[in-house]
Amino acid sequence: MTGLAWVAGAEGGIGAAVRARLEAESYRVHGSDRPDEDVALPGVAARVAADLSARGDLEVAVHAVGMSARRYGDGPLSTCTLEAWEEAVRVNLTSAFQFLQACLVSASDGARLVLIGSALAHGYDPDFDTVAYRISKGSLEALVGTAAREGAARGIRVNLVSPGLVETPMAHRALRDPRIADRLGELMPLHGQAASAETVAEAVAWLAGDASAFTTGAVVPVDGGWRVR
Repeated sequence: MTGLAWVAGAEGGIGAAVRARLEAESYRVHGSDRPDEDVALPGVAARVAADLSARGDLEVAVHAVGMSARRYGDGPLSTCTLEAWEEAVRVNLTSAFQFLQACLVSASDGARLVLIGSALAHGYDPDFDTVAYRISKGSLEALVGTAAREGAARGIRVNLVSPGLVETPMAHRALRDPRIADRLGELMPLHGQAASAETVAEAVAWLAGDASAFTTGAVVPVDGGWRVR
């Protein structure tokens, strides 16, 4: 039997796909999400990680937590509300900080930790001008690099998957917007369409497996060419 895995944000589109993919690899997966296990709240991630490590070796942990702060007033820097900024940073970045901190304490030696970022954090596009989201997701890359350096002595690998637009409930508004739908060939030129959550989960599974044994601190784009357009 493969060991324990933890997916934070397991009720979301990508999180659910990651959970199913890891279960297909025979991991015993603990899925956490709001409201019962909100890793953005103080102490929750540390408690969950400690509880899991008490049950066995915590071998894989995936942070698939994320939110759009548009409903709080996210937008261009000149108009973004403080509420939107604070909520995006709390959910997208602070939760990841607490998650990685907890995993570095409680995960087993050789564990594989994966965060889900966003290619939308790279470059400027007027149809995605949401500064709180972009900064809170973009900052994950520096956080992953820091965690990878700290975890290396114990063989812990830390990497980030950076999707473009993905067919999930969170991206529903964007994908239904005719302006964006008409631009998919430009935004994601490799296939001209949004990725499936299962495609993102495949990248996570690779980072969680032995084939990526020499990969840490990496940003793995699953963005259909978003970064190179």
